[in-house]
Amino acid sequence: MLAIDSITSGAGRESQEGKAGQLAETANMIAGQLFYGTLLKQLRSSELKGEYGHGGRGEEVFQAQLDELLAIRAGEAGGNGFAESVVKRYGRRVEALEAYERKQQATEVRQW
Repeated sequence: MLAIDSITSGAGRESQEGKAGQLAETANMIAGQLFYGTLLKQLRSSELKGEYGHGGRGEEVFQAQLDELLAIRAGEAGGNGFAESVVKRYGRRVEALEAYERKQQATEVRQW
């Protein structure tokens, strides 16, 4: 939530495309960590470890780091409905804030 708030706070004066791109990137990251990260964690905790396809102790030690990286990459790939709905919802908020900022800037210019 912090990342979305920083995008919509108006801290930077980027173009609408820049903020929309940041919002999409943040939404994909959230989807990757929440959905895919949880999915991988559940898959790893299953009892389907066989004789083959298991990396032994090294895999067990570094599995959390690998799962985190896989979740981030899956989120970056996009194409998930969760991220798209977040972009659609917060995109309207970003547009409204930008319109308000433009109005405030126009008012400040007239006062000079």
